[in-house]
Amino acid sequence: MRPHEILFWFLILLLPVQLGKHFWPDFSLVFGIRIDYLSPTIYLTDILVLLLLLLWGIERLRNSKFKIAKSKYPFKILKRFLFPSSVFCFLLLNSLLSQNPGAALYKLAKIVEFFLLGLYVAKNNSSITNYQLPITLALSYSSLISIAQFFKQASLGGVFWFLGERSFNIQTPGIALGELSGRLFLRPYGTFSHPNSLAGFLLISLILISLITKIFRYLALILGVAVLILSFSRAVWLAGALAGLWLAARGLWKRKVKKGNLLLAIGCLMITILVGLSLFGVNEKPTQERIQLIKSSLEMIKSNPISGVGLNNFIVRLPEYWQSGQTRLLQPVHNIYLLILTETGLVGFLIFLWFLVLTFKRLLCYRIATLLIALNVILLLGLFDHYWFTLQQNQLLLAIVLGLVWREKETKPEEFKISILG
Repeated sequence: MRPHEILFWFLILLLPVQLGKHFWPDFSLVFGIRIDYLSPTIYLTDILVLLLLLLWGIERLRNSKFKIAKSKYPFKILKRFLFPSSVFCFLLLNSLLSQNPGAALYKLAKIVEFFLLGLYVAKNNSSITNYQLPITLALSYSSLISIAQFFKQASLGGVFWFLGERSFNIQTPGIALGELSGRLFLRPYGTFSHPNSLAGFLLISLILISLITKIFRYLALILGVAVLILSFSRAVWLAGALAGLWLAARGLWKRKVKKGNLLLAIGCLMITILVGLSLFGVNEKPTQERIQLIKSSLEMIKSNPISGVGLNNFIVRLPEYWQSGQTRLLQPVHNIYLLILTETGLVGFLIFLWFLVLTFKRLLCYRIATLLIALNVILLLGLFDHYWFTLQQNQLLLAIVLGLVWREKETKPEEFKISILG
């Protein structure tokens, strides 16, 4: 493996790690309160991304033949980078004209980082099978930490701080709790900012893992599904149920009754989770607050329909549009589509939709079923939460998934026949 591929291997292994250094300039404060979403943060994973991009860029320059003499070459470059350059210019203008340009420019820098990571995955010709082991290991240790937190009903502390675990217990104000038979319990966080973010990450990782060895694969599957249940993330339960049934139906269609017992077991598990949606109550933030966030988002869209309020400016502008007095719920709207429309306006939202159309066109053309399922699950979860566009670990995973979709060379079907069904 080349040096940048080794770094990418470790990046995937450390995807769940939240260790980072936060900075708190004035633009990261609202009402004098520190807002994590606005705070410029240097994560360990950011350093890995920057190093692998640097090494990869140096390698590309050394291997380039610089055939600039050919008259068509500059036009090919211009055509290839016209769309992303236009999008960048729009987002830069959107950021500079926002009420809080500091927070907006920080978000733009993160978008550029994730775009370059996706570009690296798309351009790199190494096989994805080289990286399924670190995905499985990352899923496994995240699940083990989460299960230990559930039984302890508190964070583990100690060495786990270096993985980005935050200090909390069941009595911590604002902590996410679940309720079963009238008893409250702590929902596990792992090394993530919220159980929903953890559950979404684990679900996509479960979809992506492949046939490494049966022991590792089934262990990761058992641990991952256990944490999905303990997370009490209803949106992930629903998305996981649909994805599991889709995979089961596809397996039955292609393999008929072969391994039917395993498919039946997974189908029953998914149905059990669906039943759990109506049986288990979850003590989350009141639904009314989320509705208020949606109403505030719609008001912002009405006031700024074309270019939006600016990247990362939803929370900054939220107090102006909160309809029931001053708000202390300083969070993004829990819907990525409304969030994009609010912050980038109709122009940005149409760009996003066009990118999705091109992405699905490519997926359907190459028939990469597993990535199609993974992307659909992400988009479904985006209806109920914002973490795929706001939290580091989920954004990195999304960039990698999109990079796999946009790989330059069509890959043999066997390489992408990744399934938790075996």
